Amino acid sequence: MAKKKDKEITCTVEFTEGAIDRITEAFVDLYYGIKNGIYEGPLLENEKNEKPA
Repeated sequence: MAKKKDKEITCTVEFTEGAIDRITEAFVDLYYGIKNGIYEGPLLENEKNEKPA
């Protein structure tokens, strides 16, 4: 069976003013949400979830 060759896709992304700050803030919120047990996700090897009692 021959493998189908995928077409190459080009994608251009333009960030609006302040986009980098909003993206960074979202990742920080997600990190602390995972750390506090609000969301499930991976943490660094030396960190633990700090689930509230």
